[in-house]
Amino acid sequence: GPSIRKELDFVQVRADFNGVTEAFDEDTQRGTDRLVRIILQDITELETANRQKPGVPRSQKRLSIVQGKLSKLEKAFDDFLAFV
Repeated sequence: GPSIRKELDFVQVRADFNGVTEAFDEDTQRGTDRLVRIILQDITELETANRQKPGVPRSQKRLSIVQGKLSKLEKAFDDFLAFV
């Protein structure tokens, strides 16, 4: 939960993406803007899925959900990097 927000701070992530996408033409920016929104949404979903009460072991089902969210986020980053 909090470690994800700390490492993937929304404000910084958005600022970093904005810095990169400024170099693209408008048509490309439309595609990258969509991917940036997807990435930010995926970070939120990962943070939510990763929440765990202290001292409670993570079930296999919850672990699978977190792994799925990580895979989805990885794909979104890969799609974005295809523009670079």
